[in-house]
Amino acid sequence: MAKNIFWTGMLMALALTGTAAAFAEEDRVVQAAIDTLKSYVRLPPGSEIKFLEKKESPISDFYAVKLLVALPDKEIPTIVYVDKAGDKVLIGNLFVRGENVSLKEAGPPKLRKVDKGLLEMEKSPSLGNKGARVTIVEFSNFQCSYCMDS
Repeated sequence: MAKNIFWTGMLMALALTGTAAAFAEEDRVVQAAIDTLKSYVRLPPGSEIKFLEKKESPISDFYAVKLLVALPDKEIPTIVYVDKAGDKVLIGNLFVRGENVSLKEAGPPKLRKVDKGLLEMEKSPSLGNKGARVTIVEFSNFQCSYCMDS
């Protein structure tokens, strides 16, 4: 009887160890996706990255990790491809037979309502009626080469 309890306990310990290792591996894959995205994509202050899901990807031995990049004005779903060991990370669009699989899996960005109180409109240059029903706010970054040219 004591031997049976001992072996049952050992089997349970092995099962729990295997489960913990699987969780640790999953966490490593997701964390690699988040860390890489934070390192290589310039995000504005106040942005955050949220984990949505992890599933098999069209690339063998890689997972597709779906993240939500929450910017102050919009939420952008993003797919990051991470190998099963969590060592190799691919950021970008994956095309299979001409179809953008990454965009299809991630979905379109969603606009978020901006609190106009944070914009300090009184201090900004403006044109038109201050009491207008519609306000159009243009953002620009003068260090961005595209913004400087437009």
